Amino acid sequence: MSTDETAASEMTMEIYRKALNFNVIGRYDPKIKQLLFHTPHASLYKWEFDKDEWTKLECQGVFAIYLRDVSSKDDMLPDLETQEQSVTALASQANGEGSISGAVLSGRDIYNYGLIILNRINPDNFSMGIVPNSVVNKRKVFNAPENMENPLECMGVEVKDELVIIKNLKHEVYGVWIHTAADRQNIYELIKYLLENDPKDSFA
Repeated sequence: MSTDETAASEMTMEIYRKALNFNVIGRYDPKIKQLLFHTPHASLYKWEFDKDEWTKLECQGVFAIYLRDVSSKDDMLPDLETQEQSVTALASQANGEGSISGAVLSGRDIYNYGLIILNRINPDNFSMGIVPNSVVNKRKVFNAPENMENPLECMGVEVKDELVIIKNLKHEVYGVWIHTAADRQNIYELIKYLLENDPKDSFA
């Protein structure tokens, strides 16, 4: 097979994988609009403030970041009783060492972007809503009652010790281990861009 044929074959496979991941994510979050980044393998850690250490969670699989359709400004998130593994549900609320648990978001759906790990270990995927910091700050000023009822904090991201470290909207800290340094840097730069810029309706 020639170099051109190999490159074309790899491109075809990448298009297939991207379409497949888009469709799978759509089962969990029907508001997915555009896949921005995906990589085949990630492992998840959570920072335990009381123990001052990382805990490895039972979550490994395809990692993706995507644009969500939040054009309808009055859409509300499902309540806790009916909420499933959507991007804002942070997956399972089960207790136990290494289980995936986290604060569940509620209220109006303002979450412009989603992050998800499609878990190969068990049925509980990990998901996280991403909101630009400008949106969070405006919400505190112009929607003070809503912010008091469902307070959100500006997110943060850094790369350290082979982990992409993400502080979410509820001040929880997660570390995502990615195999390649290039992918870690790409994820860091993408999340940093999403947080520091006004929300977009589409990406070229």
